[in-house]
Amino acid sequence: MTTTHPKTTIQNRWNDAEAPQEGGLASLTYRSNLLGADRTLVNIYGGNTSTKSVEKDHLGRDVTVLWVKGSGSDIASITEKGFAGLKLDEVLPLFERPSMSDEEMTAYLDRTAFEPSRPRQSIETLLHAFVPAKHVDHTHPDAIIGVACTPRGPEIMREIYGERAAWVDYIRPGFTLSQQIGAAVRDNPGLEAVVMGKHGLVTWGDTSKDSYEKTLRIIGEAQAYLDAHAEAQAFGGAKVPGVTGDADALLAAVLPVLRGAMK
Repeated sequence: MTTTHPKTTIQNRWNDAEAPQEGGLASLTYRSNLLGADRTLVNIYGGNTSTKSVEKDHLGRDVTVLWVKGSGSDIASITEKGFAGLKLDEVLPLFERPSMSDEEMTAYLDRTAFEPSRPRQSIETLLHAFVPAKHVDHTHPDAIIGVACTPRGPEIMREIYGERAAWVDYIRPGFTLSQQIGAAVRDNPGLEAVVMGKHGLVTWGDTSKDSYEKTLRIIGEAQAYLDAHAEAQAFGGAKVPGVTGDADALLAAVLPVLRGAMK
């Protein structure tokens, strides 16, 4: 038996009057804090966000910089100082590599730092570099996890999004996963999201606001699906009948036996 559940709403916290000017670290920090403010979207210290902007280097040259959440930061409270900055043109050639260990990847990325004093980049940095969009959000929403952790995950994802989302099977975060996600987005220009099996969600946008609102919309669609398919009784209801009669008398008879068995 099923029942009608109230619609689960996800609060859009974006405020045009408060939002910093589009692009750069201020806008990225604002978007990150908004996502982190809702723990159904991003767990503590989880997820990562990024933006790509043109900056002046120490010689006054224009450099495209990938700003991505530093390792160990919580996007709910991250400040501009919490983001790593990497020279994107030096990072992108890695997409063509057949493989790369975590140690090789970390050592390579350390050499691409735009500002050496910043924190070390996340293990999922290449995900943000390989997705060809200015703004990228990687989150672990409850609703998406509810789909991504089921045996029917790919099938349910297709029911929700059709061809608008791609599925990648779970593998440990790092070079290969980032490459798979980047390839899925590059090969399918009409995609709006990538669902990562047993892991989370990747979304993106042309502006910081677009990325934020798309993230909320994609998550909202998954939540609406779960709401519509929720059962009245969790896990299908009780499989064993409940106790009837005098509960106190039953406990009086059972507890001495249990106590004796534990000696």
